[in-house]
Amino acid sequence: MKYAFYIIQSLMLLMLTPFFMGIIKNLKASIRGSKACPVLQPYYNIAKLLGKGRVLSSSSSFVTLVAPGLSLCACITAAFMVPVFFNDGNQFAGNMFVIIFLLGVVKFFMTLTGLDSASAFGGMGSSRELFISMLAEPVMFLTVAFLYMETSSMNVFGISEAVAGATGYGIANLIAAIGFAVLIVAENARIPVDNPETHLELTMVHEAMILDTSGRDLAMMELASYVKLMVFVTLFINCFFPMGMTGTFALVPVVLSFISYMAKVLVVLGAISLVECSMAKFRLFRVPELLSAAFSLSLVAIVINFF
Repeated sequence: MKYAFYIIQSLMLLMLTPFFMGIIKNLKASIRGSKACPVLQPYYNIAKLLGKGRVLSSSSSFVTLVAPGLSLCACITAAFMVPVFFNDGNQFAGNMFVIIFLLGVVKFFMTLTGLDSASAFGGMGSSRELFISMLAEPVMFLTVAFLYMETSSMNVFGISEAVAGATGYGIANLIAAIGFAVLIVAENARIPVDNPETHLELTMVHEAMILDTSGRDLAMMELASYVKLMVFVTLFINCFFPMGMTGTFALVPVVLSFISYMAKVLVVLGAISLVECSMAKFRLFRVPELLSAAFSLSLVAIVINFF
C-alpha cells in the first residue's frame, strides 16, 4: 500500500501542476491590479492544443517528432522520483543524480527542437538556454554536495527525512536554500532570467526554442515545462523545508501533510509571482552575475557546514 501511495501522491502532483500554473497567473494579475483569467485556464489551454494538428517546418527531422513526447516522459518520470507529502524513509527511488539527469534530458531535447527547425530565433533561444545552463549546473551540483554533507544521503527521500528530523535549522541551510531558489528561477525560464509571458524576439529564451512547435507537440512541451517547475519546487520544499511531511500511513496525518505541502507551495508560488511583478528581466550578460552569486552562496553553505 505504501508503494501504491507513493505513486498516488506523484499522480496528484501531476494533476495539480496546471492548477498551480493558474495560481501563478492569478497572483500576478492580482498584484498588478488587472483582471485574472480562470485558475483552471491552463487545463483548457492544454486540452485545446491537444485537439489541434501539428505543423512542421520543411527543415525539421525526426527530432521534432520525438522531442515533445520524450521531454514530457522525462518530467513525469522525475515527478515519480520525489516525495510530495508522504515519506516513510524508503529509498527505493529518488537518487538526486538520476533526477538531475532526467531534468537535463528535458533541456537537451528542447534545445534540439529549437535547432531542428532551422529558425534563427530557435537557434538563438537554444544557444541562450545552454549558456544559462552552463552556469546553473555547478550551482545544482554544489547544492547536492551540501545536502550530502548534511544528511549523508544522495536520495531525496533520505535527505527529506534527515532534514525533517534534525534538531536545528542552521544558517548554512538558509544560505543553500537561497542559492537553490535562484537555480529554480534560472532553470525554469522565470524573471529575472527569462520572461515566460513575452514573445519579443530579442528577449525570449524558452519561448524561442518552441516558437515553431504547434498543436499537441506544443501542449506536451508546455506541460513538460509546467511539471519541471513543480518538480523543482517540490525538491526545494522537501530538501530544505520538509517540516510537516508525514511518514505515518493514516488518514489524518496524510491529510495534514497534504495541507502543509499545499501551503508551502502557495508561499513559493507567491514569492515567484511577487518577484516577477516587482522587477524586470535582466540583460543576458547580467545573468552570470546572478548565477555566480548563487554559486557563491552554495559554496559558503558547504564551508559553513564543513567547519
